Amino acid sequence: MTRSQLALYNGEDKPEMYVAIKGYVYDVTSNAKSYGPGKAYHSLVARDCSRMLGMNILNVAKLYPEDGNSATNEPNHRRSEIDTWSVSDLTERQQATVDKWELFFKKRYRIVAVIVDHGFKTV
Repeated sequence: MTRSQLALYNGEDKPEMYVAIKGYVYDVTSNAKSYGPGKAYHSLVARDCSRMLGMNILNVAKLYPEDGNSATNEPNHRRSEIDTWSVSDLTERQQATVDKWELFFKKRYRIVAVIVDHGFKTV
């Protein structure tokens, strides 16, 4: 799956909701009360949110505040083009946070795909 394809699984364009962490795509559709449109964690949906989780950021515009749209909390780019996935420049502590979130998702949700050209090593 590409990031552009993943961007469609937002509960609106497609009924399913997918979240990716470190290149693995999880189906979170069963937890619409948390991940559905307008809900607390919807900003994580339809993207690889590794960077966001490592930095404890749920508002995408806060990743790149100089480029954001404060009215929509979204940067002024297409959803699939926003770098919410790279973790190579995160601190050791932030990378450990990403690892904890990855374990959380692996325990609770089914992996449905892997992002191609994501830069992570998958097993």
